Amino acid sequence: MRFGFRYGSAVDHAAALDRLRTLPRVTLAPLPTPLQRLDRFSEAIGAEVWCKRDDIGSPALAGNKVRKYELVLASALAAGADTLITTGATQSNSARTGAAAAARLGMRCVLLLTGEAPADRTANLLLDSLLGAEVRFAGAVGWQELGPLLERCAADQRAAGRRPFIAPVGASSARGALGFALAYLELLAQLDAIGPAFATSTVAVVHTTTSGGTHAGLVVGRALAARGPRVIGIDAGRVLADPAEGLARLAGAAAAELEADITFNAADIDVRLEHAGPAYGAITGEAVAAIRLLARTEGIVCDPVYSGKGLAGLVAMARDGAFTEGPVVFWHTGGWHAVFDPHYGDALL
Repeated sequence: MRFGFRYGSAVDHAAALDRLRTLPRVTLAPLPTPLQRLDRFSEAIGAEVWCKRDDIGSPALAGNKVRKYELVLASALAAGADTLITTGATQSNSARTGAAAAARLGMRCVLLLTGEAPADRTANLLLDSLLGAEVRFAGAVGWQELGPLLERCAADQRAAGRRPFIAPVGASSARGALGFALAYLELLAQLDAIGPAFATSTVAVVHTTTSGGTHAGLVVGRALAARGPRVIGIDAGRVLADPAEGLARLAGAAAAELEADITFNAADIDVRLEHAGPAYGAITGEAVAAIRLLARTEGIVCDPVYSGKGLAGLVAMARDGAFTEGPVVFWHTGGWHAVFDPHYGDALL
């Protein structure tokens, strides 16, 4: 694949790296998360696979969204916010993480979720309520229609004398994405600790993407480091109209926050669309098969809404011979909570 962005040199990006490492953060996650070799899974799919375990942590604060919220909520608190407002689907990992982070930091939380209120609150939705979030349902609206509804929620909070802060879906703002620029540097340090030859031979990082903050942050981190495995995103639902173009814009905005001399275009973004299924949240047979395989070889659980689709993409690429040159890292973005919703969990059995 061709990469159009300009790496520059490590010296060129020293100031930007300093800015990245000194960004205000709140502590929500036990970092660094482990990097684990998957011996039996690797044998089953014919490629050497290591797993970056962002699924590990307290149940309500496990998953990739935690890294974004560490930066996003530091900014919110510095601005005097006392209420977090965010959005997502009914079983949103990001919304659950936002509710947990708000509880940890003593903030109120309002979640505006797509769809109608279900008869039973299970999995992530159960945790949202347990964590004290006010959960509202927007009905059958598209992602693009949520913006005005979020602003209405914020107006309600201001009228009640509160100081709201709106986090976008997935906490995928430019500042939130920088949580994964830091994460890429964390991974490089772990690869280097295994050995320089291993770090050089690792061919790719494969992860699940939708709103794009994780993917954008990883490519910014790679550009700043001027080295490391390429980044491959497996789209879980076509939330963005043009994923590659949208991710390039977000990566550029994140780099601009650091005053980094890096530009991105759609050709720099390796995002695969063929594993998304008919819609976000729709279960695919290949994801179910991949989830079962990982669970039964390694005792690690992914979910069919999100992380399982990324895993399915990795399995398909491995079996097509995409990783014969060296190891590949699967970045487990969490989200296993959704298996406790009967709609999804029953499909895995």
